[in-house]
Amino acid sequence: MDCIFCHRRDQPPTLFETDRLYVVPDKYPLCPGHTLIISKDHLPCYGAASTDLQRELEATSDRAAQFLRAAYAKPLFIWENGVSGQTVYHAHLHLMPLPIDRLPAELESHPDVISIRGWEAVAGHFARNGHYRYLELGATRRLVDGHSPVLRTVVRVLAEATGLQYSRTGWVKTTTPEDVAEVGRRFAAWQGNIGPELRET
Repeated sequence: MDCIFCHRRDQPPTLFETDRLYVVPDKYPLCPGHTLIISKDHLPCYGAASTDLQRELEATSDRAAQFLRAAYAKPLFIWENGVSGQTVYHAHLHLMPLPIDRLPAELESHPDVISIRGWEAVAGHFARNGHYRYLELGATRRLVDGHSPVLRTVVRVLAEATGLQYSRTGWVKTTTPEDVAEVGRRFAAWQGNIGPELRET
């Protein structure tokens, strides 16, 4: 299988990893600081993950989020496409430092957007429906129907926050390889300033 997330060739240097996950700057980021949490096993999405892997994902996401909030001083927009909109068909979670404090009312109130508590709800929805999108902002988590028209609102929110345009072929990106390398430099500096309990083991 020629999966770029499985063989890990031509990817930016890993920030840190756990038994079943690794954290890496996005090679083609939507914004400075855009980071991915990738499963080492070839899973279609995190909705297909075991309960143990979901717990590991929670802990890994918490650590990555602490770093990104400290290093980029912005709220985090956390997103997973499930299997609905992936460009790489391998489980990966996007963490993006963006100036988004709250979701717009039209997204919050839409019937295709459901408030959830954690990944167990994602797994249940995926088992029943085969698709979803996952959204986390601050203390709120939302499950979005994988093919809902409300996804146009999500694209609009991201476009406004990043200053990017979305075309038929995808995002027109303005970030550079220097933005990607900067994530690694900031992570090294952050690790040097935190307690040993949060450092890479």
